[in-house]
Amino acid sequence: MVQVIERLEDAGAAGYIKFTPYRSPRDHNRILGSWQHGVSHQGVASIGMSLLGTPVKDDYKRAYNEAVQYGVPFLWVDDPAGLFPPADRPTPP
Repeated sequence: MVQVIERLEDAGAAGYIKFTPYRSPRDHNRILGSWQHGVSHQGVASIGMSLLGTPVKDDYKRAYNEAVQYGVPFLWVDDPAGLFPPADRPTPP
């Protein structure tokens, strides 16, 4: 099970995916998300990442699902500006 955390310190030495909400540079009312996760399996690298212009809720779900798929225990939401508060986030499946 993936745990969503607000502080990196809560992950300790465990793995995490960092999810960062940000304002669209073109439309300041639109909130987007950014994340990236690299995995190496038998010498082949795979990188999951946010898609440019994807709404924050959709990219949050993708980052969460990436963590589930690869057994990453934490999804760190790095949101010091409060652009994507916990109440606005989709409930994990």
